[in-house]
Amino acid sequence: MHKLKLIGLPLLLLSCQLFAQKANILVDANWLKNRMKQDNLVILHIGQENNYKQEHIPGAVFIAGDEYTVDDDPHVFDLPPDATLKSILEGKGVSSSTDVVIYTGENWIPMVTRLYFTFDYLGHASKTYILNGGLKAWKDGGGALSAETPSPAKGAFSIKPNPGLVADQAYVLKSIKDANTNIVDCRAAVFYNGIEPTHGARKGRIPTAKTIPYTSLYEKTSTGAYEFKSLEDLGGIFAAQGLSKDKQLVLYCHIGMQLTVVYTSAKLLGYTDIKIYDGSFHEWGPDEKLPIEID
Repeated sequence: MHKLKLIGLPLLLLSCQLFAQKANILVDANWLKNRMKQDNLVILHIGQENNYKQEHIPGAVFIAGDEYTVDDDPHVFDLPPDATLKSILEGKGVSSSTDVVIYTGENWIPMVTRLYFTFDYLGHASKTYILNGGLKAWKDGGGALSAETPSPAKGAFSIKPNPGLVADQAYVLKSIKDANTNIVDCRAAVFYNGIEPTHGARKGRIPTAKTIPYTSLYEKTSTGAYEFKSLEDLGGIFAAQGLSKDKQLVLYCHIGMQLTVVYTSAKLLGYTDIKIYDGSFHEWGPDEKLPIEID
């Protein structure tokens, strides 16, 4: 009996720690309702602008995906210059002391996690939250809606960019032979297994890459909201690929968007050494000089 208690206590403590980690990024409608009663909060709505104008969370400011990414081939969905990000986010009312809540009106999970990654890159992750389930979960939780478009005062955002979060082609090539690094392919299985090519590029994957399809990390609820899976389920998915926390993760996908779902999930689970390959397979695949692995 006493032995069971001793075993159960660490498990309980671990469960509480995991819950705290998850709560530090993901929030629900009730959390947001309470937080909205306080000042110094910016809520960012990602989705279709015409839908945003019809209904959104009161006070939410619209942000389009192409505002916080670069889309000029060969740079597709890459980080814009730091000064550009600073200017855009200050225009949305973001300051260094601001808490930020990100949500989507269209179940666009990768768009939300890409913006979360951007705030992490800028040194603001500790004050950035994701509304799990987006606008659907907000409405299901009885949250109020508005069609009024706010005009936020310009913020004063002292960014602290961390270029160490981004890996380039040379770094990924070196990582293939690094025993202390796990490369993770975040695309669907048909791309990882070489059944379909990425954007007309070669079929296959970066050698040694493990597979975590980004869609495996969230699920559709009975009300139609897309929410992250439980920490237990997320942990099982990472463990099945042998991804230990004492090794670095280098993530890639098609263009650098889907991988941020895996990035955010890894952060939820307590991984601390994570890099994204922003060029991803859009850059790697067409280059015949770079190695490819295929089943």
